[in-house]
Parts: sequence; C-alpha cells; structure tokens
Amino acid sequence: MIKIEGIKLSCISCCVPDRYEFNKDLPKFDEERKQKIIESTGVVSRPVVDATQCTSDLVYQAVVNLIKQTGIDPNQIGVMILVTQTPDYILPATSCILHNRLNLCNDTIVFDINLGCSGYIYGLYVASTLLKNSDKSFALLLAGDTISKYAGNDDASTRFIFGDAGSATLLEKDESTNTMFFSLGTDGSGWQNLIIPAGGSRKKGNYENNKITIDQDGNKRTAENLYMDGMEIFNFTISTVVPHIQEIIDKCGFPDIVVFHQANRYMLEFMRKCLKIPKDKFLYSLGKYGNTSSASIPLTLCSELKKSDKTNKSLLSGFGVGYSWGSAMLNLRDTLLLNINEI
Repeated sequence: MIKIEGIKLSCISCCVPDRYEFNKDLPKFDEERKQKIIESTGVVSRPVVDATQCTSDLVYQAVVNLIKQTGIDPNQIGVMILVTQTPDYILPATSCILHNRLNLCNDTIVFDINLGCSGYIYGLYVASTLLKNSDKSFALLLAGDTISKYAGNDDASTRFIFGDAGSATLLEKDESTNTMFFSLGTDGSGWQNLIIPAGGSRKKGNYENNKITIDQDGNKRTAENLYMDGMEIFNFTISTVVPHIQEIIDKCGFPDIVVFHQANRYMLEFMRKCLKIPKDKFLYSLGKYGNTSSASIPLTLCSELKKSDKTNKSLLSGFGVGYSWGSAMLNLRDTLLLNINEI
C-alpha cells in the first residue's frame, strides 16, 4: 500500500464526441443477438468520434473547460501527463502536441503513459508523486482514448462496447487534505488477450494485415482491429483483481462510493457481489458511454457522482489490458466535478 499526502483532486473535466451510436441500431447484427449483447454488457449507446477527431481533441477541450471553470494560472502547472493507448501519432508524444496547443510553460514536465483500463489510477499516482517534488502548485492528469477507431464494424465482441472520451484532472498541493492510498500491480502474461496485433513496430500495417478473418463466433476483424478474449479478461479480473480490491478494503475500511473501470455490466455486477458492495454505493455510466478505457473512471465521476452524494472515502479501481490493475482510496468531498462537454 502506497501513501500520498498533501495532494488533492481539485477538479475533473470530461469531454465526449457529440455523435452517439446506439447498439440497437447497428445494421450488421440480427435483432436477437443485439438484444442479448445489450443486456449482458449494459451498453445502450456510445459516443463515437468522426474520422477527423483524435484523442487530443477530446482531452484538449476537457482542459480548456477546466481552466475556464477553475481560473487557475496555467503557468503554475508543473506536470502534465497524458494516459492513452490511442495517441494521435506513433511519435511524437501526444502530450507534446497538447503542450503546444495549451501554450504551457517550457519547464512543464510532459509525457505520455501507454496504459488503458488501469491508466487513470497509475496516472494519479505518477502525477501526485511528481507534483510533490515540484516547485509549482498544480499537475494535470489527462486520460482519454478513441478505441472506437479500432473496433471492427463486424466484430460483436468489441463494436458494442467501446466509446470515446477525454478527461482532465487537476491535482493541487494541499497539506490539509486527506491521505491518498494506492495499490498497483501488473501480470504481463495476459498481454495477448486484449491487443491490436498490427500497426506497431513488431508488425507494421500493410496489405496482409488488412485481410479479414472470421472467428468461431462469426466476428470479423483484421490484424489492425482490436482483439479481445473476453473470457480470459473475466477470469483474470475475478482471480486477481477481486482479491486485490478486498485487500484495500480490509486495510482502509469500507468506502462510501465505489467507481470501477466501466468494462461491462456482467463483469462489474459479478465483482460487486463478490465484494459485497451495496448497489447504492456502486456507480455506473456505461449504459450511455460504454467502455471508454482510461477515461471511464473520471467520466463516471462527472456523470454519476452528485454533489449530495460526495463523501470522505471513495474507492476507484481500474483493471484490464496488459494485464494491469490499480486502485486508490481517496477523498472527493471537495472535488469540483464539471458537466460533461460534447464536441
């Protein structure tokens, strides 16, 4: 268990595309199959970028809204980290592009973290640690993905699930705030179970990689589309993540509010019941937004955590691709949660 003192989450801002796909309207799947998938995943609609939009566009708007609403001096931002697995380019780092668009100071520490489902928690830990040792007052944690660009149109295992979103979280030095507790872990043996096989340097994009394959369930995809072995991901979550979260609860006490990475409803309900978390403490946003990867936790907070529900102890947990997992127990009582912006 890792402790971080003197850092608070001051504000969270989120942005999604204004174009939504409704799963019941997807034309390439029969009605019975669509209904079964909607019921099991809990995903009714998903915000989806158009061909011109990238991760940086969503995250940029989230930051602009945050700065406008908080009135902070951008010159006091000492750290800016972007967590994403859908960068605008292979290189340069998308955080550098955002640094330029936001006109931040040249002494700002800026870099990308290549993580997905667990990335928001990892990012909170890294940004908090760097801010503790900075001579400036604020850090920005940006988390966003446009996974819909990689979900095959004829692949029911991914097309029904993934939405697009960007987020910006403002971290601030405050010695009076409550301690944050973190627990992080990795098991790289499952790296192949959630993957885009082609497009990197191991297997560059080419004509061969655009050939369509059909799996035993009739899902069609290319090597440049996202592949997910849902059963293996589920097994990992139950065998590894549930005990990990139980350990945090045992050490820190039972939380008032719980927000998990929005994977799918079946998995989350199974986890909730295993951990004996009451329904009224467990927040969902995936019905409207789907699985938005690294942005799903902040998006759920902005969407579902109302002012009247804010409490001293919130449990946030992300898990999945990698395999990688991370949880944080922290205080969100004084965190400003902005309305979700659409562009």
